[in-house]
Amino acid sequence: MKLHSSEHFYSHPWSYVTAAVWQKYPNERTPHVMTVDVLRREVDEERKVLRTERLFTLRQNIPMFVARLFGSSAPVTHVLEVSEIDLATQTYKAVSTNLTFRDLITMDETVTYRPDPKDASRTSFVQEAAVSASMSRFSSYLEDALIKRFKDNAHIGRQALNSVLERIVHESQLGLQHLHMA
Repeated sequence: MKLHSSEHFYSHPWSYVTAAVWQKYPNERTPHVMTVDVLRREVDEERKVLRTERLFTLRQNIPMFVARLFGSSAPVTHVLEVSEIDLATQTYKAVSTNLTFRDLITMDETVTYRPDPKDASRTSFVQEAAVSASMSRFSSYLEDALIKRFKDNAHIGRQALNSVLERIVHESQLGLQHLHMA
């Protein structure tokens, strides 16, 4: 099993960042994300928690013969994400796991967004991944390759979220200007 953990700070408040998370897809920076389907959503009004289950359909950049080697007719995979937004603690946590090729590879990811305790105008983003392959001779090599790919995709994902944040900030500034004109 290989592990990866990183922390990043967004220069925007938690409310903006969590709004951007929901608007992240579709995104020109992440064309591998084909669809995001909401499977279930429930609100616990007493605890002030929104729980959502989403299914991501991803186009993988792997040769077709590799996909066929794993029993797939196309390089498409599915990932299940379960997230909770807790308004009382201002915490957004999402746990994702692959559904495709799960008997050979498990890839679990947890992301957490919280206000930076030192500066409420910033948001802390912690991303953790665990990869495990059950292909005796090639497990370590495959796990290393998947962690590298995960790191590359994580960087692209942060860029995608930043582009949404820029749009949200721009739209809110336009809204304020419009209010001042009225």
